[in-house]
This record gives sequence, C-alpha cells and structure tokens, in this order.
Amino acid sequence: MTLLESRIVQNIWRFDPISLLKLLAHLGYSMDEILFSSYFGACSQSRLLESIEFHNSPKKVVIMLNLGLLGGQSVLPNYLFKQVHNGTIDAQRFAEFFGYFDDRLLRRFLLAIYPEFDETVFQDWETRKRAARYTLRMDSIATLHWLTQLVFPELQTRVEKVTLQRNIDLGAPILGKARLGYQAVFGKIKKLPVSGRRITLITDEDNFTRDQPWPHEIELRLQKLMFPTLQGVDLHLEIWLMIRTQGSYLGLKQNSYLGYENILSDKLQFRRIRIFSGRLYDGH
Repeated sequence: MTLLESRIVQNIWRFDPISLLKLLAHLGYSMDEILFSSYFGACSQSRLLESIEFHNSPKKVVIMLNLGLLGGQSVLPNYLFKQVHNGTIDAQRFAEFFGYFDDRLLRRFLLAIYPEFDETVFQDWETRKRAARYTLRMDSIATLHWLTQLVFPELQTRVEKVTLQRNIDLGAPILGKARLGYQAVFGKIKKLPVSGRRITLITDEDNFTRDQPWPHEIELRLQKLMFPTLQGVDLHLEIWLMIRTQGSYLGLKQNSYLGYENILSDKLQFRRIRIFSGRLYDGH
C-alpha cells in the first residue's frame, strides 16, 4: 500500500463518493476494479463511507458504505436479520450471499447519481454535456435567470427582454466603389434596434470582499463561468449591477475605484454600473 493509499484509508470518513471515485480514477483504478459493499449493522451510522481496502493481487479496491442491503436502512425483511442474530443463519455466509447483490445495486445507484463514470451509457461525458446544453434554450428568460442565479448566488437577479442598439461597422465609403441606394448609407457605423436580454444583479453591499468590489468579481465570474456556458448562443446581452446602499464616497485613496463610489449627497441614491454590453456568438 502506497503512502497516498494509507492516507485515504485513514481519512475515508472525510470523503464523499464522487471525490473518492475521482481520486481512485486518478490513481489508475477503473470501475471494474472497484467493489462496493455495505456495512453489516442494524443501526444507522453518522457517515456515508465506512471504510476502504486496497488489494494488490488481484488489483482491486473494496469500498464499504453505510447503505445497501446489509445496512441499517436495508430493504430486506427484518425476519432475516433476526435469524442471523439468533444464530439460525450463519452471519458470514449471509453477508457473502447478499454481498454480490449489494455490489450490483450500489454500483448502479452511484452510477445513476454520477453518470460521468458510466462509460457503458456515455463514452464521452464532455460531448454528452455539450449535446445536452444545445437542447436548452439558453437565450430564454427562464434559462438565463436560472444560470445567472447559479453563477451569482449571493445576488438578486432580474432578467428581462429589451430592445438594444446594435452597432454595425459598414466600413469607410470608398470613392468610385461605394454605391448609394436602399442598402447603402453614409457613415461608417449604423445603429439598428435588436431584440436582446438585460440582466440586472442587485446587491446591498459595495464589495464582494474587503478589497474586491463587486464589479471586478462579476467580471471574473462572467469570463470563467457564464460566458463559456453561453458559447455558441447568438444573443445580444446587457449586464448591469445595482447597488442599493451607500457604503463609501468618491475619494482619492488606496483601494478606491473611480466610478464605483458615489459623490457625496444627502439623498439616497441607487448606483447602476454597466458590466457588459454586446453580442455573444462563438464566445463574446
């Protein structure tokens, strides 16, 4: 047993099933080399994972969980356990007999919860996730609200359908080549009204952390989480931040962000900061 495997055995109670399976996959164990069993006991336990055993010959891992046919929440008739406790049925043979069914049931249960490990159904889980994402209407109000709330759980979210202005770069007119008519205009940029979505994030605090204002944190999450999810969606989008309290005033000092603080006023002011405005398509 390696040092890492020894640490896993000592700290098995700290794991959840998905983290343990990912770690075992990193160590080179396939699902065919992992066996599942349930802890033989009549009482419910305080943790899900009871123990783990590593075997070298043959190479396999036995994970014992506090659920299954032999656990405290077993679906087997109580009559069978009474026979075991009375000595009428041999406890070891009883455990070995139901252990085979235990492994099958627990395996299917865990693969149903974590389908990314079930290669018999999905050969490539990342491809399956992308295909499932294409079936969603990512530009709908309900889906955008659901996605935004997942990315920004600390903030209130409002999503609405609006008409936005789209700037089309027509290029500079060239003498002798540019033609005037129905589809030609003077000027380099033309503004057209387009149907879009406006996302408003509402907070009562100025900063996400002490030295990190909400506009910076929102931009980071947009780049890392939200925009990659919306990749390939043709969508005109505006994202605004609304701050409902006055925590600081505009001043020249360290950690002061120009444009994020209000000018001193006796009236309660709601600050609206535009975070993003543009068209999303194959990125942004």
